[in-house]
Amino acid sequence: MKKKLRVDFHVHSEYSSDSVISSDDLVEYAIKRSLDAVAITDHNQIKGALDIARKIDLLIIPSIEVSTRDGHLVGLNVSKTVPKGMSAEDTIERIHSQGGLAVACHPFAWFKGSLGNKISKRFDAIETVNSSSFPFERCKKRANMIADRLNLAKIAGTDAHIPQSIGFSYAILEAEPTIEGIMHAILEKRSQSFGLPLPVSLRIKKKFMLIKKYSRKKR
Repeated sequence: MKKKLRVDFHVHSEYSSDSVISSDDLVEYAIKRSLDAVAITDHNQIKGALDIARKIDLLIIPSIEVSTRDGHLVGLNVSKTVPKGMSAEDTIERIHSQGGLAVACHPFAWFKGSLGNKISKRFDAIETVNSSSFPFERCKKRANMIADRLNLAKIAGTDAHIPQSIGFSYAILEAEPTIEGIMHAILEKRSQSFGLPLPVSLRIKKKFMLIKKYSRKKR
């Protein structure tokens, strides 16, 4: 049965070097933010998403944020690591070969390895709202314009690296509460994007939490 689902499509776990989010954090903040599913999008690897999906009672979409030579993009619903450093077009091909969806993430954000004018109709969706993007309103406006021009689905993700930021951005989809149902809803463009920019307090908190993580690693 189809339901209105609330999904954060861009969350990094502690398997990413720049994130401190544990599996327990995911469950806690998914409940706090009324999320029905989360896409774990660790940098250039899928192990964290697959491990966490087996551990917790929360719908996890195994995903990956790939550093292509043209900018970053997300592969939703993949089961194998996609190599970094390829062109965006070749990366999309690898994602599609696994049955995944290719998403232009934070496409116009400053300082984030964004794709900008490299976005093409071969993408399945654009992250039109990303809480970590700066400048937020400008990025949101440009992403929506490109999504409309290319007739691509619109989704949203926080780009969370600390627990407290999970769920600041999310998409609402009319879908079966399964990974396949969510992917189908995206392809049918049955999704709406919502979200707010991360407050400065959380951006500062992230820096301190990462310093603490790196300090522990050096011991």
